[in-house]
Amino acid sequence: MRLSILDYAPVDEGLEAQDALEASLRLARTADAAGLHRYWFSEHHGMPAMVSSAPEIMMARTAAATSTIRLGSGGVLLPNHSSFKIAENFQLLEAMFPGRIDLGFGRAPGADQRVNGALNDEKSDQLPYGHKVADLLGFLSGQHHGGTRHAGLKALPDTARPPQTFVLGASGSTAEIAAQAGLGFTFAHFINPGPRGAEAAAAYRAAFRPSAFGDTPSVVVAVFAAVGETEAEAAAFADAFHLWLSHAESTRPFNRLPSLETARTHARSSHETAVRQRNEGRLISGTAESVAAQLQDLGRAYGTDEVMVNLMMPGEAARQKALTSLAQALALAPQAVPA
Repeated sequence: MRLSILDYAPVDEGLEAQDALEASLRLARTADAAGLHRYWFSEHHGMPAMVSSAPEIMMARTAAATSTIRLGSGGVLLPNHSSFKIAENFQLLEAMFPGRIDLGFGRAPGADQRVNGALNDEKSDQLPYGHKVADLLGFLSGQHHGGTRHAGLKALPDTARPPQTFVLGASGSTAEIAAQAGLGFTFAHFINPGPRGAEAAAAYRAAFRPSAFGDTPSVVVAVFAAVGETEAEAAAFADAFHLWLSHAESTRPFNRLPSLETARTHARSSHETAVRQRNEGRLISGTAESVAAQLQDLGRAYGTDEVMVNLMMPGEAARQKALTSLAQALALAPQAVPA
């Protein structure tokens, strides 16, 4: 099985954004050496507990500090940006780091209404998502659909091949877009852990059409994970995760990732308890061997050999240990570190 990482670049309790950036870079280096396949960064805005607001910048810095791991966006949020500018950014990254760049994109705004307004303050209206996707793919390939005003326009610099491109989905509605355009498909099981993801992956494969972006279907399933040396330690990490998540999607999110101590002493309200019960399926937790087995089961359910984990665990040391122990449990091949 291939193991990949989705990194929100969390800011731990008591630390600052700069600390989170350095910790993220160290984790990516560990992932590179341990033989992980991809390292993706999110796009979130107005959330102090997560630093990754510009995945392209995070990718460039991290690609320069690693050797073999693929770097990507999970994902660039199309409503916030010009499709042409996204294409230029990723063509430039592909030219800098050939064969190592992934472009994952989604349709969510990644922010609350006020921040979203600031991100789009010069736009009179939003283009339909399908229109934005068609423009983006046209700018990457130089092959636009008939009738577009962008005919003949291609983002530079030219590269031997475009970045590997993925449609991100959390409901299944975008699987058809990925299939018809010959793109990869990534499902956010950490958002929607029900059966819809596996169904969307199957529908995507059945409808897949080869294109300039890919010859065969490529499915990645992403999930939150908490890994401990013992089941009791894993449960403590899960408690901290669920405390963070119960507020992250509310109007009053934490400005830092809660520590184990904060989670242990926090008196949970009935609302927090109810939210946790609803969110249980979004996290896989346990020892490395247990989590590895659960990831393999998840991969089989989606018909894929690639699973992406999001380690929203408090403490850099805990995230480092979780990554290395998972890599060992899944028998990934370590990479030689250049001298």
